[in-house]
Amino acid sequence: MEEDDPVVQEIPVFLSQALTKNLYIYQYPVRPANRDWSNAKVENVSIKPRNKLVRMEIGLDTYSDKYCSSKGEQIAVNTDGLHGLIKDKEREKSRYFKTDVMDKIVYESSSTCVDTQHYAIGILQDKELHCTPIQGIVQLRPSYSYCDKQDKRKQDKNELDVSEDEEKEPEIQQVTVKFARVETEVAKKAREKSFHTISQKVAEEPWYDALWKSSKSDQAELERLKLFSATSSDGSALTLEARDYIKELVPSAEEDEQETEKTLTLPEVIKEILLDAKLMTFTELREAVRRSGLQSGDAALLGALGGAACCVRGLWAPRSHDVYPRATPAPPRLLCAARDHVLYLFTQHPYVDRRKITAAVRLPASDVLGILQSVAKLNPNTGWELLLPPDLAFEAKYPEIIQRQNLYWEARQRQFNEMLMGECVPKRQRKKSQRDSISSDTMLSPKPRCNSVSEEESDRKRYKNKSASGVGKRTRHVSGGPDT
Repeated sequence: MEEDDPVVQEIPVFLSQALTKNLYIYQYPVRPANRDWSNAKVENVSIKPRNKLVRMEIGLDTYSDKYCSSKGEQIAVNTDGLHGLIKDKEREKSRYFKTDVMDKIVYESSSTCVDTQHYAIGILQDKELHCTPIQGIVQLRPSYSYCDKQDKRKQDKNELDVSEDEEKEPEIQQVTVKFARVETEVAKKAREKSFHTISQKVAEEPWYDALWKSSKSDQAELERLKLFSATSSDGSALTLEARDYIKELVPSAEEDEQETEKTLTLPEVIKEILLDAKLMTFTELREAVRRSGLQSGDAALLGALGGAACCVRGLWAPRSHDVYPRATPAPPRLLCAARDHVLYLFTQHPYVDRRKITAAVRLPASDVLGILQSVAKLNPNTGWELLLPPDLAFEAKYPEIIQRQNLYWEARQRQFNEMLMGECVPKRQRKKSQRDSISSDTMLSPKPRCNSVSEEESDRKRYKNKSASGVGKRTRHVSGGPDT
Protein backbone atom coordinates (compact mmCIF):
# COMPACT_ATOMS: atom_id res chain seq x y z
CA MET A 1 0.00 0.00 0.00
CA GLU A 2 1.37 3.40 -0.94
CA GLU A 3 1.84 5.99 1.78
CA ASP A 4 0.03 8.69 -0.20
CA ASP A 5 -3.03 6.44 -0.59
CA PRO A 6 -4.54 6.22 2.90
CA VAL A 7 -7.53 4.10 3.87
CA VAL A 8 -10.60 6.31 3.79
CA GLN A 9 -13.18 3.88 5.19
CA GLU A 10 -13.41 0.24 6.24
CA ILE A 11 -16.65 -1.62 5.48
CA PRO A 12 -17.34 -5.00 7.09
CA VAL A 13 -18.26 -7.81 4.70
CA PHE A 14 -20.70 -10.57 5.71
CA LEU A 15 -21.58 -13.81 3.93
CA SER A 16 -25.20 -14.99 3.76
CA GLN A 17 -26.00 -18.62 2.91
CA ALA A 18 -29.82 -18.53 3.13
CA LEU A 19 -30.47 -18.27 -0.63
CA THR A 20 -27.29 -19.86 -1.99
CA LYS A 21 -28.96 -22.95 -3.49
CA ASN A 22 -31.86 -21.05 -5.11
CA LEU A 23 -30.37 -17.70 -6.16
CA TYR A 24 -30.05 -17.03 -9.89
CA ILE A 25 -29.26 -13.94 -11.95
CA TYR A 26 -31.68 -13.27 -14.81
CA GLN A 27 -30.35 -11.28 -17.75
CA TYR A 28 -32.37 -9.90 -20.68
CA PRO A 29 -29.89 -8.95 -23.44
CA VAL A 30 -32.46 -7.84 -26.03
CA ARG A 31 -34.75 -5.95 -23.65
CA PRO A 32 -34.11 -2.19 -23.25
CA ALA A 33 -32.51 -1.29 -19.93
CA ASN A 34 -35.02 1.50 -19.25
CA ARG A 35 -37.95 -0.95 -19.26
CA ASP A 36 -38.47 -2.79 -16.00
CA TRP A 37 -40.84 -5.66 -15.15
CA SER A 38 -43.07 -3.69 -12.79
CA ASN A 39 -45.81 -3.21 -15.41
CA ALA A 40 -45.24 -6.52 -17.22
CA LYS A 41 -48.14 -8.99 -17.26
CA VAL A 42 -46.57 -12.38 -16.53
CA GLU A 43 -49.18 -14.97 -17.51
CA ASN A 44 -47.23 -18.17 -16.87
CA VAL A 45 -43.76 -19.32 -15.77
CA SER A 46 -42.32 -22.80 -16.28
CA ILE A 47 -38.99 -24.35 -15.37
CA LYS A 48 -36.90 -27.41 -16.15
CA PRO A 49 -35.04 -27.94 -12.86
CA ARG A 50 -32.68 -30.63 -14.11
CA ASN A 51 -31.41 -28.59 -17.06
CA LYS A 52 -31.93 -25.24 -15.26
CA LEU A 53 -34.11 -23.67 -17.96
CA VAL A 54 -36.81 -21.02 -17.51
CA ARG A 55 -39.75 -20.14 -19.73
CA MET A 56 -41.81 -16.98 -19.23
CA GLU A 57 -44.99 -15.94 -21.03
CA ILE A 58 -45.44 -12.14 -21.10
CA GLY A 59 -48.84 -10.84 -22.13
CA LEU A 60 -49.12 -8.13 -24.77
CA ASP A 61 -51.41 -5.13 -24.63
CA THR A 62 -53.48 -5.80 -27.73
CA TYR A 63 -55.43 -2.55 -27.24
CA SER A 64 -52.34 -0.35 -27.35
CA ASP A 65 -51.87 2.21 -30.12
CA LYS A 66 -48.50 0.64 -30.92
CA TYR A 67 -50.00 -2.81 -31.51
CA CYS A 68 -50.79 -3.79 -35.12
CA SER A 69 -54.03 -5.76 -34.97
CA SER A 70 -53.92 -7.01 -38.56
CA LYS A 71 -50.40 -8.37 -38.19
CA GLY A 72 -51.28 -9.97 -34.85
CA GLU A 73 -54.31 -11.70 -36.39
CA GLN A 74 -52.24 -12.94 -39.33
CA ILE A 75 -49.59 -14.45 -37.04
CA ALA A 76 -52.27 -16.17 -34.94
CA VAL A 77 -53.97 -17.60 -38.05
CA ASN A 78 -50.68 -18.89 -39.48
CA THR A 79 -49.81 -20.50 -36.17
CA ASP A 80 -53.11 -21.99 -34.98
CA GLY A 81 -55.26 -21.84 -38.10
CA LEU A 82 -58.82 -20.60 -38.42
CA HIS A 83 -61.24 -21.41 -35.61
CA GLY A 84 -64.90 -21.95 -36.27
CA LEU A 85 -67.86 -21.39 -34.03
CA ILE A 86 -67.74 -24.95 -32.69
CA LYS A 87 -64.80 -25.24 -30.33
CA ASP A 88 -62.89 -28.47 -29.87
CA LYS A 89 -61.35 -29.04 -26.43
CA GLU A 90 -58.32 -30.87 -27.77
CA ARG A 91 -57.74 -28.17 -30.35
CA GLU A 92 -58.12 -25.43 -27.76
CA LYS A 93 -55.42 -27.01 -25.60
CA SER A 94 -52.98 -27.22 -28.50
CA ARG A 95 -53.41 -23.55 -29.42
CA TYR A 96 -50.29 -21.43 -29.03
CA PHE A 97 -52.25 -18.18 -28.69
CA LYS A 98 -55.39 -18.39 -26.56
CA THR A 99 -57.13 -15.62 -28.47
CA ASP A 100 -57.47 -14.89 -32.19
CA VAL A 101 -54.46 -12.52 -32.13
CA MET A 102 -50.85 -12.71 -31.03
CA ASP A 103 -51.38 -11.93 -27.35
CA LYS A 104 -48.07 -12.97 -25.74
CA ILE A 105 -44.31 -13.15 -26.10
CA VAL A 106 -42.41 -16.17 -24.78
CA TYR A 107 -38.95 -15.79 -23.23
CA GLU A 108 -36.76 -18.88 -22.92
CA SER A 109 -33.45 -19.04 -21.09
CA SER A 110 -30.04 -20.35 -21.95
CA SER A 111 -27.06 -20.89 -19.65
CA THR A 112 -24.28 -18.44 -20.42
CA CYS A 113 -21.85 -19.15 -17.60
CA VAL A 114 -21.25 -22.66 -16.31
CA ASP A 115 -18.70 -21.92 -13.57
CA THR A 116 -20.44 -19.51 -11.20
CA GLN A 117 -18.84 -20.52 -7.90
CA HIS A 118 -16.86 -17.25 -7.79
CA TYR A 119 -19.89 -15.00 -8.33
CA ALA A 120 -22.07 -13.45 -5.64
CA ILE A 121 -24.71 -10.76 -5.17
CA GLY A 122 -23.91 -7.98 -2.74
CA ILE A 123 -26.22 -5.56 -0.95
CA LEU A 124 -24.81 -2.50 0.82
CA GLN A 125 -26.83 -1.09 3.70
CA ASP A 126 -25.97 0.65 6.95
CA LYS A 127 -22.26 0.64 5.98
CA GLU A 128 -22.29 -3.17 5.77
CA LEU A 129 -21.78 -5.32 2.67
CA HIS A 130 -23.77 -8.59 2.67
CA CYS A 131 -22.81 -11.08 -0.07
CA THR A 132 -24.74 -14.17 -1.16
CA PRO A 133 -23.22 -16.72 -3.58
CA ILE A 134 -25.33 -17.45 -6.63
CA GLN A 135 -26.30 -20.79 -8.17
CA GLY A 136 -26.25 -19.75 -11.81
CA ILE A 137 -26.70 -17.08 -14.48
CA VAL A 138 -29.33 -17.41 -17.21
CA GLN A 139 -30.15 -15.20 -20.17
CA LEU A 140 -33.72 -14.95 -21.44
CA ARG A 141 -34.42 -14.13 -25.08
CA PRO A 142 -37.66 -14.12 -27.07
CA SER A 143 -38.60 -17.54 -28.41
CA TYR A 144 -39.99 -17.90 -31.93
CA SER A 145 -41.19 -21.47 -31.62
CA TYR A 146 -44.53 -20.45 -33.14
CA CYS A 147 -42.68 -20.05 -36.46
CA ASP A 148 -41.76 -23.74 -36.31
CA LYS A 149 -45.42 -24.51 -35.74
CA GLN A 150 -46.31 -22.47 -38.82
CA ASP A 151 -43.84 -24.42 -40.97
CA LYS A 152 -45.18 -27.71 -39.63
CA ARG A 153 -48.77 -26.71 -40.45
CA LYS A 154 -47.76 -25.79 -44.00
CA GLN A 155 -45.93 -29.07 -44.46
CA ASP A 156 -48.86 -31.10 -43.14
CA LYS A 157 -51.23 -29.21 -45.40
CA ASN A 158 -49.08 -29.83 -48.47
CA GLU A 159 -48.82 -33.53 -47.70
CA LEU A 160 -52.58 -33.71 -47.26
CA ASP A 161 -53.20 -31.99 -50.60
CA VAL A 162 -50.82 -34.31 -52.41
CA SER A 163 -52.42 -37.41 -50.91
CA GLU A 164 -55.88 -36.24 -51.96
CA ASP A 165 -54.91 -35.31 -55.51
CA GLU A 166 -52.75 -38.28 -56.34
CA GLU A 167 -53.71 -41.63 -54.96
CA LYS A 168 -50.77 -43.64 -56.12
CA GLU A 169 -50.10 -47.23 -55.34
CA PRO A 170 -47.18 -47.80 -52.98
CA GLU A 171 -44.03 -48.34 -54.97
CA ILE A 172 -41.76 -51.25 -54.29
CA GLN A 173 -38.66 -50.09 -52.52
CA GLN A 174 -35.46 -51.91 -51.89
CA VAL A 175 -34.77 -52.65 -48.24
CA THR A 176 -31.20 -52.63 -47.05
CA VAL A 177 -30.31 -54.34 -43.80
CA LYS A 178 -27.48 -52.84 -41.76
CA PHE A 179 -25.93 -54.22 -38.62
CA ALA A 180 -24.85 -51.78 -35.91
CA ARG A 181 -21.25 -51.83 -34.91
CA VAL A 182 -20.13 -52.42 -31.37
CA GLU A 183 -19.85 -48.99 -29.74
CA THR A 184 -16.63 -48.36 -27.86
CA GLU A 185 -16.35 -46.36 -24.65
CA VAL A 186 -14.71 -43.45 -26.44
CA ALA A 187 -17.47 -43.36 -29.06
CA LYS A 188 -20.14 -43.61 -26.38
CA LYS A 189 -18.73 -40.65 -24.42
CA ALA A 190 -18.45 -38.62 -27.62
CA ARG A 191 -22.05 -39.46 -28.51
CA GLU A 192 -23.30 -38.44 -25.04
CA LYS A 193 -21.54 -35.10 -25.34
CA SER A 194 -22.84 -34.41 -28.83
CA PHE A 195 -25.30 -31.59 -29.48
CA HIS A 196 -27.98 -33.98 -30.74
CA THR A 197 -27.92 -36.08 -27.55
CA ILE A 198 -27.92 -33.07 -25.24
CA SER A 199 -30.79 -31.44 -27.15
CA GLN A 200 -32.75 -34.69 -26.97
CA LYS A 201 -32.32 -34.91 -23.20
CA VAL A 202 -33.39 -31.30 -22.78
CA ALA A 203 -36.49 -31.90 -24.93
CA GLU A 204 -37.43 -35.04 -22.99
CA GLU A 205 -37.61 -33.21 -19.64
CA PRO A 206 -41.12 -31.80 -19.13
CA TRP A 207 -41.89 -28.21 -18.18
CA TYR A 208 -43.05 -27.67 -14.59
CA ASP A 209 -45.28 -24.72 -13.75
CA ALA A 210 -43.81 -22.25 -11.28
CA LEU A 211 -45.34 -19.49 -9.16
CA TRP A 212 -44.50 -15.92 -10.16
CA LYS A 213 -44.40 -13.22 -7.50
CA SER A 214 -43.94 -9.54 -8.19
CA SER A 215 -40.92 -7.73 -6.78
CA LYS A 216 -43.30 -5.59 -4.69
CA SER A 217 -45.12 -8.53 -3.10
CA ASP A 218 -44.80 -9.60 0.53
CA GLN A 219 -43.07 -12.86 -0.39
CA ALA A 220 -40.43 -10.94 -2.33
CA GLU A 221 -39.80 -8.64 0.64
CA LEU A 222 -39.34 -11.61 2.96
CA GLU A 223 -36.95 -13.27 0.51
CA ARG A 224 -34.91 -10.07 0.17
CA LEU A 225 -34.45 -10.02 3.94
CA LYS A 226 -32.60 -13.34 3.58
CA LEU A 227 -29.87 -11.52 1.64
CA PHE A 228 -28.70 -10.12 4.97
CA SER A 229 -26.39 -12.38 6.91
CA ALA A 230 -27.87 -13.85 10.07
CA THR A 231 -24.45 -14.43 11.62
CA SER A 232 -21.75 -11.82 11.63
CA SER A 233 -18.34 -11.40 13.17
CA ASP A 234 -16.79 -8.36 14.76
CA GLY A 235 -13.50 -8.90 12.90
CA SER A 236 -11.52 -10.11 15.91
CA ALA A 237 -9.73 -12.70 13.73
CA LEU A 238 -7.89 -9.91 11.89
CA THR A 239 -6.19 -8.82 15.10
CA LEU A 240 -4.51 -12.22 15.60
CA GLU A 241 -0.94 -13.05 14.79
CA ALA A 242 -0.16 -14.57 11.43
CA ARG A 243 0.45 -18.06 12.84
CA ASP A 244 -2.70 -18.00 14.97
CA TYR A 245 -4.75 -16.68 12.05
CA ILE A 246 -3.64 -19.61 9.86
CA LYS A 247 -4.62 -22.04 12.63
CA GLU A 248 -8.06 -20.47 12.80
CA LEU A 249 -8.50 -20.83 9.06
CA VAL A 250 -7.06 -24.36 8.71
CA PRO A 251 -7.16 -26.29 12.01
CA SER A 252 -4.93 -29.30 12.29
CA ALA A 253 -6.28 -32.87 12.07
CA GLU A 254 -5.25 -33.62 15.66
CA GLU A 255 -7.33 -30.75 16.99
CA ASP A 256 -10.34 -31.97 15.01
CA GLU A 257 -10.03 -35.45 16.49
CA GLN A 258 -9.63 -34.12 20.03
CA GLU A 259 -12.68 -31.87 19.69
CA THR A 260 -15.53 -34.08 20.88
CA GLU A 261 -18.05 -31.58 22.11
CA LYS A 262 -19.88 -29.51 19.55
CA THR A 263 -19.70 -25.78 20.24
CA LEU A 264 -22.88 -23.84 19.61
CA THR A 265 -22.81 -20.87 17.31
CA LEU A 266 -24.00 -17.44 18.39
CA PRO A 267 -27.46 -17.73 16.71
CA GLU A 268 -28.01 -21.14 18.32
CA VAL A 269 -27.11 -19.77 21.75
CA ILE A 270 -29.51 -16.85 21.22
CA LYS A 271 -32.33 -19.21 20.24
CA GLU A 272 -31.85 -21.36 23.35
CA ILE A 273 -31.74 -18.32 25.65
CA LEU A 274 -34.88 -16.73 24.16
CA LEU A 275 -36.82 -20.00 24.15
CA ASP A 276 -36.26 -20.22 27.91
CA ALA A 277 -36.76 -16.53 28.73
CA LYS A 278 -39.64 -15.86 26.22
CA LEU A 279 -38.92 -12.10 26.12
CA MET A 280 -35.75 -10.14 26.92
CA THR A 281 -34.20 -6.73 26.49
CA PHE A 282 -31.01 -6.34 24.51
CA THR A 283 -28.98 -5.67 27.66
CA GLU A 284 -30.27 -8.79 29.39
CA LEU A 285 -29.65 -10.89 26.30
CA ARG A 286 -26.10 -9.59 25.97
CA GLU A 287 -25.33 -10.52 29.57
CA ALA A 288 -26.88 -13.97 29.09
CA VAL A 289 -24.73 -14.60 26.01
CA ARG A 290 -21.59 -13.61 27.89
CA ARG A 291 -22.50 -15.92 30.78
CA SER A 292 -22.76 -18.79 28.28
CA GLY A 293 -19.08 -18.38 27.45
CA LEU A 294 -19.29 -16.55 24.12
CA GLN A 295 -17.55 -13.21 23.90
CA SER A 296 -19.04 -11.07 21.13
CA GLY A 297 -19.45 -7.38 20.54
CA ASP A 298 -22.68 -5.49 20.06
CA ALA A 299 -22.29 -5.48 16.26
CA ALA A 300 -21.91 -9.27 16.10
CA LEU A 301 -24.83 -9.78 18.49
CA LEU A 302 -27.12 -7.48 16.50
CA GLY A 303 -26.17 -9.24 13.27
CA ALA A 304 -27.00 -12.63 14.75
CA LEU A 305 -30.28 -11.38 16.20
CA GLY A 306 -31.52 -10.46 12.72
CA GLY A 307 -31.85 -14.12 11.74
CA ALA A 308 -32.41 -15.79 15.11
CA ALA A 309 -35.02 -13.58 16.80
CA CYS A 310 -37.64 -10.90 16.23
CA CYS A 311 -38.02 -7.48 17.85
CA VAL A 312 -41.23 -6.12 19.40
CA ARG A 313 -41.15 -2.61 20.88
CA GLY A 314 -37.40 -2.92 21.46
CA LEU A 315 -37.76 -6.34 23.12
CA TRP A 316 -36.45 -9.56 21.60
CA ALA A 317 -38.46 -12.78 21.30
CA PRO A 318 -37.81 -16.11 19.53
CA ARG A 319 -39.09 -16.71 16.02
CA SER A 320 -42.42 -18.51 15.77
CA HIS A 321 -41.04 -21.40 13.68
CA ASP A 322 -38.55 -22.06 16.49
CA VAL A 323 -41.32 -22.05 19.11
CA TYR A 324 -43.50 -24.53 17.17
CA PRO A 325 -41.02 -26.72 15.26
CA ARG A 326 -42.87 -30.02 15.62
CA ALA A 327 -46.37 -31.34 15.09
CA THR A 328 -48.94 -30.20 17.65
CA PRO A 329 -52.70 -30.78 18.06
CA ALA A 330 -53.16 -27.61 16.03
CA PRO A 331 -51.20 -27.24 12.75
CA PRO A 332 -47.82 -25.52 13.38
CA ARG A 333 -48.47 -23.22 10.42
CA LEU A 334 -51.61 -21.81 12.05
CA LEU A 335 -49.91 -21.47 15.44
CA CYS A 336 -46.99 -19.58 13.88
CA ALA A 337 -49.37 -17.29 11.98
CA ALA A 338 -51.42 -16.64 15.15
CA ARG A 339 -48.32 -15.87 17.23
CA ASP A 340 -46.98 -13.51 14.56
CA HIS A 341 -50.37 -11.80 14.47
CA VAL A 342 -50.27 -11.29 18.25
CA LEU A 343 -46.73 -9.89 18.12
CA TYR A 344 -47.71 -7.58 15.27
CA LEU A 345 -50.62 -6.24 17.34
CA PHE A 346 -48.20 -5.44 20.16
CA THR A 347 -46.09 -3.39 17.74
CA GLN A 348 -49.17 -1.27 17.03
CA HIS A 349 -50.98 -1.18 20.39
CA PRO A 350 -49.83 -1.39 24.02
CA TYR A 351 -52.82 -3.63 24.94
CA VAL A 352 -54.70 -6.37 23.07
CA ASP A 353 -58.03 -8.14 23.57
CA ARG A 354 -58.00 -11.92 23.80
CA ARG A 355 -61.57 -12.32 22.52
CA LYS A 356 -60.85 -10.37 19.34
CA ILE A 357 -57.67 -12.37 18.75
CA THR A 358 -59.56 -15.66 19.20
CA ALA A 359 -62.18 -14.61 16.68
CA ALA A 360 -59.51 -13.50 14.18
CA VAL A 361 -57.11 -16.45 14.30
CA ARG A 362 -59.85 -19.13 14.57
CA LEU A 363 -57.98 -21.32 17.00
CA PRO A 364 -59.18 -22.89 20.25
CA ALA A 365 -59.23 -20.53 23.21
CA SER A 366 -56.62 -22.63 25.04
CA ASP A 367 -54.10 -22.22 22.20
CA VAL A 368 -54.67 -18.47 22.04
CA LEU A 369 -54.27 -18.24 25.81
CA GLY A 370 -50.99 -20.16 25.62
CA ILE A 371 -49.66 -17.81 22.94
CA LEU A 372 -50.57 -14.74 24.99
CA GLN A 373 -49.10 -16.12 28.21
CA SER A 374 -45.77 -16.72 26.47
CA VAL A 375 -45.24 -13.04 25.64
CA ALA A 376 -47.77 -11.05 27.68
CA LYS A 377 -49.54 -10.76 31.02
CA LEU A 378 -53.12 -9.84 31.89
CA ASN A 379 -53.86 -6.40 33.28
CA PRO A 380 -57.44 -6.43 34.69
CA ASN A 381 -57.95 -2.75 33.95
CA THR A 382 -56.68 -2.53 30.37
CA GLY A 383 -56.10 -5.99 28.90
CA TRP A 384 -53.11 -8.07 27.86
CA GLU A 385 -49.78 -6.24 27.81
CA LEU A 386 -46.18 -7.33 27.18
CA LEU A 387 -44.28 -9.12 29.94
CA LEU A 388 -41.68 -6.33 29.98
CA PRO A 389 -42.07 -2.60 29.35
CA PRO A 390 -40.93 -1.41 25.90
CA ASP A 391 -37.21 -0.73 25.55
CA LEU A 392 -37.37 2.85 24.35
CA ALA A 393 -33.62 3.32 24.72
CA PHE A 394 -32.90 0.52 22.24
CA GLU A 395 -35.41 1.94 19.75
CA ALA A 396 -33.76 5.35 19.92
CA LYS A 397 -30.23 3.93 19.61
CA TYR A 398 -30.87 1.55 16.69
CA PRO A 399 -33.63 3.05 14.51
CA GLU A 400 -32.48 1.19 11.37
CA ILE A 401 -32.97 -2.18 13.10
CA ILE A 402 -36.43 -1.15 14.30
CA GLN A 403 -37.36 -0.06 10.77
CA ARG A 404 -36.20 -3.38 9.32
CA GLN A 405 -38.18 -5.30 11.93
CA ASN A 406 -41.29 -3.21 11.24
CA LEU A 407 -41.06 -4.10 7.55
CA TYR A 408 -40.83 -7.75 8.54
CA TRP A 409 -43.94 -7.54 10.75
CA GLU A 410 -45.94 -5.71 8.07
CA ALA A 411 -45.10 -8.40 5.54
CA ARG A 412 -46.06 -11.16 7.98
CA GLN A 413 -49.36 -9.43 8.75
CA ARG A 414 -50.21 -9.10 5.06
CA GLN A 415 -49.58 -12.82 4.66
CA PHE A 416 -51.87 -13.46 7.63
CA ASN A 417 -54.64 -11.37 6.04
CA GLU A 418 -54.25 -13.21 2.73
CA MET A 419 -54.52 -16.53 4.55
CA LEU A 420 -57.74 -15.42 6.26
CA MET A 421 -59.20 -14.20 2.97
CA GLY A 422 -58.40 -17.56 1.40
CA GLU A 423 -60.14 -19.45 4.20
CA CYS A 424 -63.20 -17.18 4.08
CA VAL A 425 -64.01 -18.00 0.44
CA PRO A 426 -67.17 -20.14 0.63
CA LYS A 427 -67.11 -23.58 -0.91
CA ARG A 428 -69.61 -24.57 -3.59
CA GLN A 429 -72.74 -26.02 -2.00
CA ARG A 430 -75.66 -27.93 -3.37
CA LYS A 431 -78.88 -26.08 -4.06
CA LYS A 432 -81.43 -26.23 -1.28
CA SER A 433 -85.16 -25.81 -1.41
CA GLN A 434 -84.99 -22.88 0.98
CA ARG A 435 -82.46 -20.34 -0.30
CA ASP A 436 -80.99 -17.77 2.04
CA SER A 437 -79.35 -14.66 0.64
CA ILE A 438 -75.84 -14.20 1.98
CA SER A 439 -74.18 -10.83 1.66
CA SER A 440 -70.47 -10.34 0.92
CA ASP A 441 -69.91 -8.98 4.44
CA THR A 442 -71.22 -12.23 5.93
CA MET A 443 -68.96 -14.34 3.72
CA LEU A 444 -65.82 -12.36 4.58
CA SER A 445 -66.47 -12.04 8.30
CA PRO A 446 -65.11 -14.73 10.66
CA LYS A 447 -67.53 -17.44 11.78
CA PRO A 448 -68.95 -16.69 15.24
CA ARG A 449 -68.27 -19.21 17.96
CA CYS A 450 -70.95 -20.59 20.30
CA ASN A 451 -69.18 -19.26 23.39
CA SER A 452 -68.64 -15.78 21.98
CA VAL A 453 -72.23 -14.53 22.52
CA SER A 454 -72.41 -11.33 24.58
CA GLU A 455 -74.59 -10.95 27.67
CA GLU A 456 -76.91 -8.45 25.96
CA GLU A 457 -77.63 -10.89 23.11
CA SER A 458 -78.31 -13.76 25.57
CA ASP A 459 -80.72 -11.56 27.61
CA ARG A 460 -82.46 -10.47 24.42
CA LYS A 461 -82.88 -14.11 23.30
CA ARG A 462 -84.13 -15.16 26.77
CA TYR A 463 -86.73 -12.36 26.77
CA LYS A 464 -87.81 -13.28 23.26
CA ASN A 465 -88.28 -16.94 24.19
CA LYS A 466 -90.38 -16.02 27.22
CA SER A 467 -92.63 -13.74 25.19
CA ALA A 468 -92.97 -16.35 22.47
CA SER A 469 -93.98 -19.04 24.96
CA GLY A 470 -96.67 -16.76 26.46
CA VAL A 471 -98.18 -16.03 23.07
CA GLY A 472 -98.26 -19.72 22.31
CA LYS A 473 -100.30 -20.49 25.42
CA ARG A 474 -102.86 -17.82 24.60
CA THR A 475 -103.13 -19.12 21.06
CA ARG A 476 -103.78 -22.66 22.19
CA HIS A 477 -106.43 -21.39 24.69
CA VAL A 478 -108.28 -19.50 21.95
CA SER A 479 -108.04 -22.30 19.43
CA GLY A 480 -109.64 -24.72 21.89
CA GLY A 481 -112.83 -22.65 22.22
CA PRO A 482 -116.26 -23.74 20.99
CA ASP A 483 -116.23 -21.21 18.13
CA THR A 484 -113.58 -23.19 16.29
